[in-house]
Amino acid sequence: MNLLKGSRDLVFTADRLVCGGWVGRDQKSLQAHIDELVRLGVPPPRRIPIYMNFSTYLLTTDDEITVVSDKSSGEVEYVLLCSGEEVWVTVGSDHTDREVETKSIPGSKQMYGKCLPPECWPYLEVKDHWDELILRCWGTKGTERTLYQESRLSEILDPRELLEKMPREGIDRKEGLVLFSGTIPTKKGLIFGDFYELELKDPVLKRSIKHSYRIRILPQYV
Repeated sequence: MNLLKGSRDLVFTADRLVCGGWVGRDQKSLQAHIDELVRLGVPPPRRIPIYMNFSTYLLTTDDEITVVSDKSSGEVEYVLLCSGEEVWVTVGSDHTDREVETKSIPGSKQMYGKCLPPECWPYLEVKDHWDELILRCWGTKGTERTLYQESRLSEILDPRELLEKMPREGIDRKEGLVLFSGTIPTKKGLIFGDFYELELKDPVLKRSIKHSYRIRILPQYV
């Protein structure tokens, strides 16, 4: 990982991967996202927010991931890298199989890579203007590129509250925790894209972290 401001290397070991969900601050927008997934057959949550454990080998900075279905899509999120009292922030995508999601949310997310760039910022650099940061995601299907998701981080739980609400049982503070925040609503519904572009923009310090990745569908049989 490279820290953009000051440009120094960060050696970080991911001992645990957790993905959050249903993290909207505005209950109307949160319900809209829940309703969006219910229409696809995904059951509503029993608690808000939720936290799910996943295998750390899913984490990838590659520019391509493989899937086994044409019904998968990205989810732009902010990502926290936590080690002891130190916290860094970057952008990521919790890529999800939407067909499997109707039967098991954890199962649908365990199937595919959790994409993030090899860049991050110290949380302390953005803490005082956190709500001004912007998440964006573009999805491309064929030749059509669409702004898929866009929101200020004032719309979802901030790192302090996200970490405070997370159950701490069995978590060693000395371990390296990678925490995906949970996503923001889509603009016009899910896009089963071929290519996704992610951005975490800091309009105050005038900088961005960007990442992109391509989808390759594996043939089911050879």
